[in-house]
Amino acid sequence: MDRTKKRDAVDTLGASGVNRGHFPRVSRQLSVAAALLAGASLTLGCWDNRLPPRKLPTEQNQAGLPRWYPEKPWSEQSGEAQIFIEGKIVFDTGRAIIRPGSDKVLKTLLQFMGDHPEVSRLRIEGHTDARAAEDKNLELSAERALAVANWLVDQGVDPVRLIAVGFGEEKPLAPNEFEAGRSDNRRVEFHVAEVNGRPFLGRDPYAGGFALDVLSTEERKKRAAEALMKRLPPPPPQYKATGNEVKEYDRKKREQDIKKRAAPENIAPSPTSEPVNQAPPAGQQGKAQPSGGGG
Repeated sequence: MDRTKKRDAVDTLGASGVNRGHFPRVSRQLSVAAALLAGASLTLGCWDNRLPPRKLPTEQNQAGLPRWYPEKPWSEQSGEAQIFIEGKIVFDTGRAIIRPGSDKVLKTLLQFMGDHPEVSRLRIEGHTDARAAEDKNLELSAERALAVANWLVDQGVDPVRLIAVGFGEEKPLAPNEFEAGRSDNRRVEFHVAEVNGRPFLGRDPYAGGFALDVLSTEERKKRAAEALMKRLPPPPPQYKATGNEVKEYDRKKREQDIKKRAAPENIAPSPTSEPVNQAPPAGQQGKAQPSGGGG
């Protein structure tokens, strides 16, 4: 069919009343298809914008560093006083007793003190959450810092190189309203206080904390024994035996003592004996006494 015949056929379809009815139906079908295509495109766009699902952390990932412990070594040139050690020292609830599982941190800290003799003083800081009274938290934090210092002293560290201070709830790292935040706030930090006998970075070695004396192992044992003796009742007086001495018997003195006690002037009258030379009652003096018998 040539071009003229094709154009005539199209004109015929357009002029026919029967064929003209097909165009509205085709238009509606196109509209429905366009709507479906638009909906599909919108739906496809939503799926593209969604984030991929996160995988649950494995046990190995959960045992990683706390988020407040960046992992970096300390050096005098770094200009940072705090020492960051992997792990965390954990204590019994409300007490200053180090729990098992803290050995790795303690041994790493001990190695640091041996590797850095230029660190003449190390400040051990204790921090707590805000669940107890403020003064109680301050005291507990200082005692926990002292417990760490005592552990280092028992391992051979000179107590002069250690400072134990507590800050209580004064310096939180996270909100205390959540358990995760309270866990982060219960911590022990380590800061270089002096280098070669001079304050590091020109700062106060104690940093304004509540300090406790770090003593040698021998001095701590001595004070503990003295405190124990004060709590014990006093011992009974020591028994001394007497009467074991042999004394010489003085016979003559013994006889004299017996005669002295037997003298009349030393003998007390018997309460049942009648009085001697008793005077007659008044009014009867000078009268004759009646004889016995009578008849």
